[in-house]
Amino acid sequence: MDEILLLAMQSVVEDLYGHVHRVSDLAMALGRTMDLAQEDVERLGLVGIMHDVGKVHVDPGILAKPGPLDDLERDHVRQHPQLGYAMTAAGFDPRVSQAILHHHERFDGDGYPFGLAGNSIPLLSRVVLVADAYDAITSDRSYQAAMPAVIAIEEITHHSGTQFDPAVVKAFLIIAAAGRLPLQTPVHLGVAAR
Repeated sequence: MDEILLLAMQSVVEDLYGHVHRVSDLAMALGRTMDLAQEDVERLGLVGIMHDVGKVHVDPGILAKPGPLDDLERDHVRQHPQLGYAMTAAGFDPRVSQAILHHHERFDGDGYPFGLAGNSIPLLSRVVLVADAYDAITSDRSYQAAMPAVIAIEEITHHSGTQFDPAVVKAFLIIAAAGRLPLQTPVHLGVAAR
């Protein structure tokens, strides 16, 4: 089933193959660094691959728009976690579907679709959010050129405790310091996770 969904996603998700696999790989690395159970590391791999599956129901013109989205377009795009949940709830592990549903929730409660905060957000979602953010910052997008890994590290560190779970950021910084982030060389970090 996941192969069929990936084929459908190819027509609407920019750099689909690269993006979802980089998110999946980094999410799994984060899970291992956090000493999660092997079953959860495997779930993270699947969530990373499938987190944007709901975008098959989003207008491709909006997804490829080079400038900022207007409010209506933003609301349309923000439906993709719920659409992805609806697409996966019957055929996937419930923890995977729940992680897809909540992968845009923020640690401070300012995310979507439900404004969950802290530990109310499934841990798998909190992990995938960091992996997804890192890849979004370091990849070319229709609306933004790729930024260097060091900028992504600074952004994720800066938003620890607000957008991101500090425990996940701590694992992210361990991976970064070891030079194990995608498309980067070892970085000497002077900023600790908050």
